[in-house]
Amino acid sequence: MLKKFSRSVSIAIGSVTISALMASNAIAAEYTIKVANVMGPTHDTSMAVDYFAELVDEKSEGKIKVQHYPGGQLGSDNETFEAAQQGMLDIASGSSANLVTMTKAFEVLHLPYIFRNLDQVHQALGSPEVKEHINEELAKVGMHWLFTFDYGFRDINTIDKVIEKPADLKGLKIRASRSPLEIDGIKAFGGSAITVDWPEVYNALKFKVVDGETQPYGTLVSARHHEILKHTTDVDWQYYAFVGVVSNKQWEKYPGWVKEILLSAASEAEKHHQKIWLEEDKKAEQAFLEAGGEVIEVSDEDLQEWVELGKSTWSNSGVSQETIDLVVKHSGQ
Repeated sequence: MLKKFSRSVSIAIGSVTISALMASNAIAAEYTIKVANVMGPTHDTSMAVDYFAELVDEKSEGKIKVQHYPGGQLGSDNETFEAAQQGMLDIASGSSANLVTMTKAFEVLHLPYIFRNLDQVHQALGSPEVKEHINEELAKVGMHWLFTFDYGFRDINTIDKVIEKPADLKGLKIRASRSPLEIDGIKAFGGSAITVDWPEVYNALKFKVVDGETQPYGTLVSARHHEILKHTTDVDWQYYAFVGVVSNKQWEKYPGWVKEILLSAASEAEKHHQKIWLEEDKKAEQAFLEAGGEVIEVSDEDLQEWVELGKSTWSNSGVSQETIDLVVKHSGQ
């Protein structure tokens, strides 16, 4: 897995090095930080990473340069998270759900229906206590949490079958990330969860290896999945995030002024992304509809069934009640 990463990063970095040499009038950076990102360059999270890079350049007066590699150029989430953990990459960014193969630090955020809206999410993620708790868990695997951008809430997206009630998922194969809570949620609703890494999902849908997935509009549209998916059931059943992490060893190598700039830029980029997310989500929903997609709104009675089945996964999640209580408390519920 890391061989693939090494080949990819060598090619990508080589092209950047040539470009850098041509820019002879550029300010020589004291630190060059490479950020891997599985999402396409037009996705709103990629825009936020670009904004983070601009802020770092501005705040450091060119002393710190952030090089952004979107679109899975350096590998999948799992490959780049592992590379960052081992110090082969500065920052890996991608789905918090896919960090579960290394740590359960973020799993509390993935509990189905622990959040009902983004205001609750932002209050919880903005809490110093919640950040400290998650970073303590990440430290056990040698990682540090730098930034978080919203993916949003998972809906149910299908190619052929219209879904209204959980029972409608029976017999359908639904793509899942590596998060056990996503897998268990799909199973609790009655579907069959099939793990497929993100770069391979388009073809899995195209060739009907899976019958659907669970994504917000922005994510499925940026990956062109709306060319295949025709129905989205609006149940907002699981929040998940785009996170940037760095190895603790790498983090501790940075002097104080570098850490301060990175943290300040990360905080501003998070707030910037929160502002653009709603607009980009609306644009993506419109693109889905214009491509012939249909949005299914469920009744209050049916939604309650989705909620109850989703929450039935909590007891076997491995997330402590103390952690759940901490997040709920700081989400303003």
